[in-house]
Amino acid sequence: MMAAACAGSAPPAKTAREVDEAPPAKSAKAETPPAPKVEKEKEPEPAVSKEPPKPTSKEAPLHPAGHGARLYAAVAPKKDAVVVKKDRLRAGILKDVTALAKRLKRPRPKADARLDAAMNDLAHNLRGDDLPALEVVDFLLTHYGIAEPSPHLLLSRATAGADREIRTQALKEIAAVYKTDPVARVGIGIDRTGDLMYVVVGLQETHLALEPVPRRLAHGAGTPISGKLIGRYRQARVVVTSPDGKVAEQDPSPREGWVRGSVACAADGRYQVEVTADDASGTAVLANFPVFCGVDPPAVAPRGAGTRQTRVSAEAAEQDVLALVNRDRAAAGLGAVTWDPRLADIARAHSRDMADHDFVGHVSPRTGTALDRVHKGGLTPELILENVGRAYSAQEVESGFMASPGHRANVVEPRATKLGVGVVLGAPVTGTIPLYVTQILTD
Repeated sequence: MMAAACAGSAPPAKTAREVDEAPPAKSAKAETPPAPKVEKEKEPEPAVSKEPPKPTSKEAPLHPAGHGARLYAAVAPKKDAVVVKKDRLRAGILKDVTALAKRLKRPRPKADARLDAAMNDLAHNLRGDDLPALEVVDFLLTHYGIAEPSPHLLLSRATAGADREIRTQALKEIAAVYKTDPVARVGIGIDRTGDLMYVVVGLQETHLALEPVPRRLAHGAGTPISGKLIGRYRQARVVVTSPDGKVAEQDPSPREGWVRGSVACAADGRYQVEVTADDASGTAVLANFPVFCGVDPPAVAPRGAGTRQTRVSAEAAEQDVLALVNRDRAAAGLGAVTWDPRLADIARAHSRDMADHDFVGHVSPRTGTALDRVHKGGLTPELILENVGRAYSAQEVESGFMASPGHRANVVEPRATKLGVGVVLGAPVTGTIPLYVTQILTD
């Protein structure tokens, strides 16, 4: 028996800030690579539910098997080295990925023991048809010192000893990822402890050579945030959410192709740091990680590893997102935004575009930018804020937005008074239906 699933990274992908006839445009988004394109099946009729996804059982929070890193870095320093038990299947999958990259004339992806450790923790804790919980994936990456956003996750389970079948299936899914996205880093987790074996493969893009950043700073200390952009990105910026929830976007680096910013511990607590940069599709998040000032990083994940998707209609998911946005605005001391059906129509059309053409972004070859779409819809607000992403529930997409400084700034923008949300159900991936989501906030 063998089952496989492709789970694109869960956090939402992109967010844009555009102001017409007002201050210069600002942009920030969190990159979530789309899941591998699969042959579309007939979409089942979803049941309507108002409940966000819940853990599949009353499981205890996940405890990582490895120690926490001292630093975030492009390559793990020796003191943060993680040792993962050797496995023939891991070696075989890595060999297949390397050969595939060579055939496609792509750069050879690098094995990363930190990503192996994170995927191993997932493999040992996911069971049945569980999907990885967004908060747990983010926790594991940063626990092991990886600053980049979540990878593509390929999940498989099979009877013990079915290595060849899993390896064959994994290669097909990895080849599908390569059709749309570059792969720079590979991590493979394997659990052979029971009658079934569980395998999780993480395929991660890297567009930033980040210079080492401490995970923990002393009270009143600070640290620079610096690094070199890799590939097509430009105009790097650092965006920081402080412990009080306020978001500050720092000035772009004056040196093209480089990141220059800082974190200063004005108060003790968690500072969420995001590095963004621009490409042809808008602004992408190249790194998103917490720095802890005067307090220790958590040693345990915020919850158990698995979650199971609750089927929901697109219309119900849109209303769930509206409620969650207003919940988050109220927590920030702001007034609620009101539903705007015209903005919702514009948002739905963009989500349909993303679902039909297997991308998550602001700039579409068919419709242009968020500003273009809103103006073509007959609206001329001064403020236009757009968040777009893909996830498996309204709760998950909003949690991902709020975990990203750039997304959070849009949700808690004081000037925003109206909201349109467009949710489109994507093609089922081994029984799991992704939600393509667009939020548009205006004054």
